[in-house]
Amino acid sequence: MQALTFGGKEIIDYSTVKDPELLHPSDVIVRITMAGICGSDLHVYHGRETGLDYGTVMGHEFTGIIEEAGSDVKKFKKGSRVLSPFTTSCGECFYCLIGLTCRCEKGNLFGWVENGHGLQGSQATFIRVPMADTTLLPLSNDLTEKKGLLLGDVFSTGYFCADNAGIKTGSVSVVIGCGPVGLMTILAAKRLGAETLFAIDIIP
Repeated sequence: MQALTFGGKEIIDYSTVKDPELLHPSDVIVRITMAGICGSDLHVYHGRETGLDYGTVMGHEFTGIIEEAGSDVKKFKKGSRVLSPFTTSCGECFYCLIGLTCRCEKGNLFGWVENGHGLQGSQATFIRVPMADTTLLPLSNDLTEKKGLLLGDVFSTGYFCADNAGIKTGSVSVVIGCGPVGLMTILAAKRLGAETLFAIDIIP
């Protein structure tokens, strides 16, 4: 399959890599229909974060269609439309049970392989998703791929920020940083009732 892979600082290669395979009965293989670029990808690209193996498939935001499902997968079947958060989750550990699935004790970040261990990313034709039943979400027919992609990371992060701020109807709020997550935070703040919003960024 074709993929965008890490080739070192400020180097992304368009590569031919091995197709993913089911390794565990709880795995699925997803055919990617849309993938995004996250600030986390840019940290690696610019060298602000290090440790990623050369040749790692980049990316952890995606929507897609199930191509193959392991024998233990109950919620999805071949042809199911899905979206994904940026990490896998088991649904059973302490953190999953209290709703902090991105801190799952068995979880991994898509698109991070270090010293040969980790998960390949989503900027490719296909991706293997472990613990599929507790990681993936169905993408309903009334949602476009673009909206599904935002729900997996960018919009949900922005909404979480606005919700944590305790915004009330008629409040005055400030959003610092107007990148993609900041823009989603502004939309969420308006939805939650902010009457006056100040958006601050270093770029005019």
